Amino acid sequence: MPRILNQIRSKVCCEICGIKQKNILHYHHIIPKKDKRCTNSNINIAIVCPNHHSLIHSGEIIIIGVYQTTDGTKLMWFYKNEPAPLEKEFWQIKNNPLVITIKGELDDLPEERN
Repeated sequence: MPRILNQIRSKVCCEICGIKQKNILHYHHIIPKKDKRCTNSNINIAIVCPNHHSLIHSGEIIIIGVYQTTDGTKLMWFYKNEPAPLEKEFWQIKNNPLVITIKGELDDLPEERN
């Protein structure tokens, strides 16, 4: 994964809990590798600890994108049983197949999955 490492070397902790054990951190593609829109760019990679990585893939944590803030780039996410930090109309990745919608709307699924 050298290309990814070069692009995200500034991320040295889990973007959810802040753990700084670099040797255990995982790269998570926000848009999954099997999706043709997937890239290894900084805006599609989240750095997470193994615990949060499994919670993302089980649907307990929902990632809605990477946003530029006054404090730099920030991963926007929430637990599925909590309110989203942004209204859905502002989500960057509305049709990510890994995103479980709050109301289970089908408009978030790719066309071929409807």
